[in-house]
Amino acid sequence: MNAHSAPRDVFDAGDARRDRSSFDIARELSRRGFLARAATGAAVAGIGAMSVACSPFGNSVDGDSPSSTNLRFITPADLGLERTLYKGYLQDFEKANAGSTVGVTFEAWDDYMAKLPTLLAGGAVPDLIHQHMSIVQDYGHRGALLDLAPLMERDGIGRETFVPELIDAFSDGDKIYGIPKDSAAWGVYYNKDKFDEAGLDYPSDDWTMEDLRATARALTRDDRGRNPDQAGFDPKGIKQWGLNWVAPTPTDSENSRAFVRAFGGDWYDEDYQQTLIDQPPARADFELFRAMRCADLSTPSPAQELGQGDPFRSGLTAMSVNHHSQDFFLREEKTKFAWGITFLPKGPGGQFVPVGCSGWAIPKGAKDQTGAWKLLKHLTSPQVQRGFAEQRRWAPSVRAALPALVRENPTDGFVKVHVDPLRERSDRTVISFRFPANQSRIKEVYATHFDPLWTTCATDDVAGAARKAKEQIDAILAQG
Repeated sequence: MNAHSAPRDVFDAGDARRDRSSFDIARELSRRGFLARAATGAAVAGIGAMSVACSPFGNSVDGDSPSSTNLRFITPADLGLERTLYKGYLQDFEKANAGSTVGVTFEAWDDYMAKLPTLLAGGAVPDLIHQHMSIVQDYGHRGALLDLAPLMERDGIGRETFVPELIDAFSDGDKIYGIPKDSAAWGVYYNKDKFDEAGLDYPSDDWTMEDLRATARALTRDDRGRNPDQAGFDPKGIKQWGLNWVAPTPTDSENSRAFVRAFGGDWYDEDYQQTLIDQPPARADFELFRAMRCADLSTPSPAQELGQGDPFRSGLTAMSVNHHSQDFFLREEKTKFAWGITFLPKGPGGQFVPVGCSGWAIPKGAKDQTGAWKLLKHLTSPQVQRGFAEQRRWAPSVRAALPALVRENPTDGFVKVHVDPLRERSDRTVISFRFPANQSRIKEVYATHFDPLWTTCATDDVAGAARKAKEQIDAILAQG
């Protein structure tokens, strides 16, 4: 119930009727910021000491006998509507399961990521926990999470109930460490007003990487309205950039995989034994984004974005790579400009719709695994998922609930990009990304070798950075 993408809020999937006043106080956490924090959360001391003494199933998941114990549920969630929705659905669960109570603890995102390893390593293990796709392999590989595949098979819950690619992100071989609770299908948002002012056609659905670069450059403006191709352009006086920055490495978002796949490559080999960042497709991806940042000046630096809020919604950029929640906030903020949505550009390797999510998992040390499984099924039921989707802030992971995400008079391209691909009604290829274990350490390697390429533009040696990073990342992968 995302991938993230949002506050990759606990539920990038949805529920109930919209309460406008509650949404007025809701704030968006960028998925990029969340992933940066989530990557470090799994590295907190204690993750290696997580309880693994219980059998994968224990005695508590061998049937459907009712649970009469108190369930402990901990999750990050924003103040306001999100927590209200959760409480309502938990009350519904308690009514349907006489004798069961659910004690829920809501945490801020940063607090949750810091506390979770300690909770799982201690004696008071929650029964149901939140997992983001960027950290689930860390917890799964360390034996902290129950394999849910046998339970799904026993209860006749097929992968096809959910967006299959999201299940893939939570899987390791035949094991399934979590059930996706939301979804985030990524596309490109474009400011129609800025395109009209520049005399440019709106992006076509089959546009290319070359089109993306050229369009972003053409939409970049200094304080006198000149673009980088015009005489007198002032690189120190840029007031509008063509595109928000998209991290080209597999560290901040699953959307980066769509770009390297479009170039004909991938981030890792099939068995995650080595990274492929030294191969031509990955290097082409890195070269593209470095050129846009450092040569074309068409994407803002972190310092240039600072204090501007969301760069697309504030008018700082003319295009943005984002998922459905961007449309929600544009509407909630009563944005003055017109916008549209199209697919990420294609390349020699094809054209892709990347999807992300968060999910629910059951710790192996949970005292009531039966109750936790029943609660997990409730929260990912079509009814609950439809309710959250009706808010349009969160997108569902259950495919049957996807139509509830679509409002009357949807934005141009919304259904085409954010909904139809997940219902298998598109000829674009949907992909997710299985973040490897030890993602926090891998992120540090990328920062060391790649930040000088595009954060400071201090070097243009993409091949050298890729070679050095690969050596260190492969060593991390070898440690499992």
